[in-house]
Amino acid sequence: MFITDLITYSTVRIECTFFGGGARTGTGFFMNLCIEEDQYIPVIVTNRHVVKGALTGKFCLTRKTSDNKPDIGNFRFFEIDRFAEQWFYHPNVDLAVMPIAPLLTQSAGEGESFFFSPLAPELIPTEDELKDMPAMQEIVMVGYPNGIWDSVNNQPVFRKGITATHPELEYNGKPEFLIDAACFNGSSGSPVFILDIGKVTTRSSGTTIGPSRVKLLGILYAGPQHVASGEVHTVEVGTKKDMAFTAIPNNLGNVISSKALLDFEPQLKDLATKGRRPGRMEPCPCGSGERYKRCHGKIV
Repeated sequence: MFITDLITYSTVRIECTFFGGGARTGTGFFMNLCIEEDQYIPVIVTNRHVVKGALTGKFCLTRKTSDNKPDIGNFRFFEIDRFAEQWFYHPNVDLAVMPIAPLLTQSAGEGESFFFSPLAPELIPTEDELKDMPAMQEIVMVGYPNGIWDSVNNQPVFRKGITATHPELEYNGKPEFLIDAACFNGSSGSPVFILDIGKVTTRSSGTTIGPSRVKLLGILYAGPQHVASGEVHTVEVGTKKDMAFTAIPNNLGNVISSKALLDFEPQLKDLATKGRRPGRMEPCPCGSGERYKRCHGKIV
């Protein structure tokens, strides 16, 4: 499949319900972490604010044909109770991951398999690659703005834009950068890519015609918006049906640097080894020396 076709199947639309009847939609994407030879841990990645506190979560996966192709339009919905408890939460940035191996194993036992395209850590730019990127790179963002999707074919929406600040730099001292793109509610958790097809531009080599490049720059989580008072606030971009204030997006988005995804690997390896999460008083698997409840297990 062509690279953009594969990216189409890298995302998943997430619907959450909350106590009191509130609902929210957001974007997630599939990723394989902790890769060692032929072993890996598959997860769904999204923002913490999309799933935190959710009573139930719902998403769907496209079934696979006998020749390992997507059976377009043939998909299965999964609804998971105690949804918020299924996720690992990053202690410092607005990210969460949910291991999905048990779900896939159970589905396989029921005779079902699904087509999706997980991203790999090798798509995360290295420090040298970031330094070699010129300012103002074209970017592609994939997700479900305002919850919009092709509900017949289980397909996301592609958006284009540019980097508004350089991904190498920490915007306002945080591990994130800005993009200039249409960032609407429901796009929270969208992967943001550099997707160069047929040409690559770097500081060291200029523009080279022929090669292509795909890099996962980061994950959208918020954006500056004008509220009714006239002030500009950075607002999480998750669709909340009970949202009670008026805000006007200004076509900028805050994107968490993708390297933060690697912070989850110690927790996931610990889960794979022990078959359970750490007790809240146990040392955090990340090696910080803190108890789990004060590090990656803290409630934020």
